[in-house]
Amino acid sequence: MMRFVVVFGLLASFLLLSACGERVEVPPAHVGKILTKNGYKPEVVPPSKFRLDMCIFYCDKLVTMTIADFGHLEKFKVFMPKDQLNMSFDVRMTGAISNDVIDHVFDRIPPVNNNISVNHVYGTYAQPVIRDVVRRVVAKYSINEIASSRESLSHELFGEVSKALKGTPIEIKRLGLADIQFPKVITQAKERAAERRELIEQEKAQFEIQKIQMERDLEREKMNRAIAREKAIGQKEVNDLLAKSVTDKYLAYRTLEVLDKMAESNNKVFLPVEALGTIGMQHAVLNDQVKQVAGK
Repeated sequence: MMRFVVVFGLLASFLLLSACGERVEVPPAHVGKILTKNGYKPEVVPPSKFRLDMCIFYCDKLVTMTIADFGHLEKFKVFMPKDQLNMSFDVRMTGAISNDVIDHVFDRIPPVNNNISVNHVYGTYAQPVIRDVVRRVVAKYSINEIASSRESLSHELFGEVSKALKGTPIEIKRLGLADIQFPKVITQAKERAAERRELIEQEKAQFEIQKIQMERDLEREKMNRAIAREKAIGQKEVNDLLAKSVTDKYLAYRTLEVLDKMAESNNKVFLPVEALGTIGMQHAVLNDQVKQVAGK
C-alpha cells in the first residue's frame, strides 16, 4: 500500500511539472504569436518574457518574426539595348517588414525553428519584384546616360520599386546604385576622352603663358618707343632753342669770352685773329653752348 502511495505521488509530481507552461521570450525588434493546436492566437505579442499556458498533451508554441530594418544587396548583369553591351552593377537597399501585414506574414510564411526570418519574407515577396523593376528601368538608358545621372537614376529606381512593392509585406526605405562596372570598351573610351581633355587644358594653359609673355614684350616695346620719343622731343627742343639763340652777335660775344679765357690761361697758344671767324671756331663755340643748354 505504501509503495502504491509513493508511485502515485511521483506520477502526480511529474504530471504537475509537465503541466507548467514553457518559459519563452520575444526578443527586441521581433514580434510573436502563440501557435496552438487550432492555429495562431489573434494577438501579436511584443518583445517580452513570459510562460506559455500549462499543457499535458498538446502544448502551445511561440513563433517569432524579425521586424528590424535590414540591409540587402542585389547584384545585376544587364544587357543594355542602346549600347548592345552588358553592364554589371549592385543595388543596395534598406527595408523592413511592414507592421500592417504582420498577420498576413504569419499566416502565409511557415516558420523554421519557430522563427520567420526577414530573408525568407524578402525572398518570397520582394526579390522577384525588385529584380524585374530594376532591369526594366535601367535598360531604358544608355551607359553614358547612367554614368552622368547616377543619382537621378537611383531616385527613379527607389520610386518605381516602392510603387511595385505596395501591398506586399516588404517596405523599402532606401535604395541606390552601387559599384557600377562599365564595359571595358566604354571605360577605355572615357579614359581616352579624359586624356584629350587633359591635353586641351595643357594647351590652353600654355597659350595663356605665351599670351602673358607676348603682352609683357608688347608693353616693353611701348615703353622703349615712349622713351625714344621723349628723347627725340627733348633733342628737338634743344635744337630749336639753339637755332633761335645762337646768332652772329652771340658767336662774336662767345669768341671774345674764349679769347679772354685764353689770355688768363698759362698755356697760351698763338691764334691768328682771322681764325676766330672760321667755321671750325664757330663749331667749337656752338658745341660748348650745346653742352651748357643740355646741362640746364
